[in-house]
Amino acid sequence: MSVVGFDLGNESCIVAVARQRGIDVVLNEESKRETPAIVCFGDKQRFIGTAGAASSTMNPKNSISQIKRLLGRKFSDPELQSDLGSFPFRVTEGPDGFPLVHVRFLGEERTFTPTQLLAMVLSNLKGIAEGNLNAAVVDCCIGIPVYFSDLQRRAVLDAATIAGLRPLRLFHETTATALAYGIYKTDLPEHDQLNVAFVDVGHASMQVSIVGYKKGQLKMLSHAYDRSLGGRDFDEALFKHFAAKFKEEYKIDVYQNARACLRLRVACEKLKKVLSANPEAPLNIECLMDEKDVRGFIKREEFEQISAPVLERVKGPLEKALSEAGLTTDNVHFVEVVGSGSRVPAIIKIITEFFGKEPRRTMNASECVARGCALQCAILSPTFKVREFQVNDGFPFSIALSWKPDSQNSAPQQTVVFPKGNATPSVKALTFFRSSTFEVDVLYVDTGDSQIPEKISTYTIGPFQPSKGEKAKLKVKVRLNIHGIVTVDSATMLEEEDVEVPVSSVNEAPKDATKMDTDDAPSDPSSGTDVNMQEPKSADTAEGAAASENGTQDPEEKSVPMETDAKVEPSKKKVKKTVVPVHELVYGALPAAELEKAVEKEYEMALQDRVMEETKEKKNAVEAYVYDMRNKLYDRYTDFVTPEEKEGLIATLQEVEDWLYEDGEDETKGVYIAKLEELKKIGDPIEARYKEWMERGSAVDQLVYCIHSFREAALSNDQKFEHIDISEKQKVINECSEAENWLREKKQQQDALPKHANPVLLVSDLKKKAETLDRFCKPIMTKPKPAPKPQTPPPQTPPPQPETQAPEPQTPEQQQNSAGSAGEPASDGGAQEASGDQMDTDKPDNSTEASA
Repeated sequence: MSVVGFDLGNESCIVAVARQRGIDVVLNEESKRETPAIVCFGDKQRFIGTAGAASSTMNPKNSISQIKRLLGRKFSDPELQSDLGSFPFRVTEGPDGFPLVHVRFLGEERTFTPTQLLAMVLSNLKGIAEGNLNAAVVDCCIGIPVYFSDLQRRAVLDAATIAGLRPLRLFHETTATALAYGIYKTDLPEHDQLNVAFVDVGHASMQVSIVGYKKGQLKMLSHAYDRSLGGRDFDEALFKHFAAKFKEEYKIDVYQNARACLRLRVACEKLKKVLSANPEAPLNIECLMDEKDVRGFIKREEFEQISAPVLERVKGPLEKALSEAGLTTDNVHFVEVVGSGSRVPAIIKIITEFFGKEPRRTMNASECVARGCALQCAILSPTFKVREFQVNDGFPFSIALSWKPDSQNSAPQQTVVFPKGNATPSVKALTFFRSSTFEVDVLYVDTGDSQIPEKISTYTIGPFQPSKGEKAKLKVKVRLNIHGIVTVDSATMLEEEDVEVPVSSVNEAPKDATKMDTDDAPSDPSSGTDVNMQEPKSADTAEGAAASENGTQDPEEKSVPMETDAKVEPSKKKVKKTVVPVHELVYGALPAAELEKAVEKEYEMALQDRVMEETKEKKNAVEAYVYDMRNKLYDRYTDFVTPEEKEGLIATLQEVEDWLYEDGEDETKGVYIAKLEELKKIGDPIEARYKEWMERGSAVDQLVYCIHSFREAALSNDQKFEHIDISEKQKVINECSEAENWLREKKQQQDALPKHANPVLLVSDLKKKAETLDRFCKPIMTKPKPAPKPQTPPPQTPPPQPETQAPEPQTPEQQQNSAGSAGEPASDGGAQEASGDQMDTDKPDNSTEASA
């Protein structure tokens, strides 16, 4: 079972895996710990991750980045509209009001949803993890921002499904950071709470959380965020500054050229990093636009001035998090800063002034979320045994249910089911009294965030038919699952029925009193009813449980004694439960049919990518063979090929090289395989002659050594060979002489041939001859000495044995007398011994044997 954590960043992603020794961040194909979250669409295939980043400069309009900003948001979202101005690719509004990304792929215009694009990124991360673990990766834990709405969480789950992943949990990035910080702490207090503030400034957003730690547990006290305050906002401030400066100095407008915009943004990002460690920094870009080289220079003070509108927003989330936690700055013991954007000195200065203490960098600022996700996955997985550490996460929003009463003119009623800070996962049960099908809306309330849509989903509960014709009592279960997604799990109609139990049945068959068959029991199992007849005690217990779950108990629900004749007990109450259908409508969610189509589409594109990668490998193999063979023909293969063969092969290699860069530049995999085989038919014999010449010397030496060794052993007078018969030794000598003659004859023939001729003395023949000689001679020469014969001692004469005569047949009286005399003590030892001898040699029946 895989234990993997994914940190899906806006700019880059990180993969962490759990091993026996701890959590490791794995490297991608370029041996880097961070993988760009970019998908670049080419003419024949997709380039994802590091390959996409390398292709994005040359193909900016088909390179999709910052996918998290598009996920689960309406096209009309103001923040999305402001982001679209900085994207080099085209985004339009889809028929459902959500964004669609336009690219040119496989020679035609195509559109993709943000969910599909995120699935491509996840597929690439999955491949990185599988390559590192050498095993299939399915189960994982994915980090998401705390401000993600229900629809955005569903979109992440759909993307994971398309990528072939099964998330055990969508984990808040702030909680993942807190877990990675606290689980290794061995000095956490048992009673007093240690409060730590985490400030995460990422590429596009800022998240603040205050966490309370005790020994073996953490509790999220508060969340706060600014979804559009991150490192990219500082890049954008620098970009606008230099774009205006270059327009004035060099008369070039980078906004008119997508590639120039991209190159300037990359340069501004590098400039920001330099300014984080230096008071000033230069900016130089060659041939930015219109073949003009541009130069710039900026000091840190000027950078902070042009970034002032961004820096002013940093304090807002800090104040909100502190107030929601109900703490003061004095109650916060430590402040930890993480995230790639937290390296800006101006941000650190603001945080220091706000909390009155210097922020610390205990964790790796970029990897802590991925490590926390891997730890959470290990906790949820049975594969690893993790130190006991309880994570008490709180949901950042309040969720309510809204419904219309039965009366038409009444206003909709609403109740908060999961208040802000509610633990996840959680289940609540609500009781409704309804006469017909009704709808329940799931809403966000009091979010304080205009970007989050109010309505999440609508559930239609019904149809159902009360048996008594009045309002039915329905118990509705609402679940806030481990991913932070709200669903109505089930609806059950509860009806009470009176059941009369005859006294005779109770007295005569007490074993059957707990459950009985009745005529009113439903015969159709598909109707979803469940009827159980229980003893009075069991019925009372069931009623009590229902009352405790629903909060109140109606007086009519209690068991009421009834006046009956002597043969019938008072009637008992039983609860009939009927499952009521629940239909879900999630606004903006991907339908199941569309999800299946997306999975198939992703599989087809992945297959196309794999075919193209294999085709490129075969093309590179042809190209490498051409260059390698040409160099060797002028070097080591010169003596092993005739001048005519050499000229012909060089001409063929030149033709193939020209074909590769002209007509054969875009061919299929099979064509490249055939072309390589065609070249190898000419080149392999030359390579084989060279290889034979290189290895022949050592093979000859090995055979000569084998011949001499066995011959010397056969001719030796050494004592260890004395036991071997002379005829056997002669066989060894003859075999060695035969092998030596064969070698001499073949060697003479080989020496007479030029190097470019096919050899007659092959290395394989030499090895085979040596093996044959060894197989024949070794058993003879390693024959073990016979074991020495043991010396037999002189025979000893045995002492004379007293002769015993067979007893004569006895009469029954004599047998009784002899049995009686055997029971009496013997007068001397000789008589007793004789008696014993007689019993051992003669046992006429069982009684005599028992007596002996």
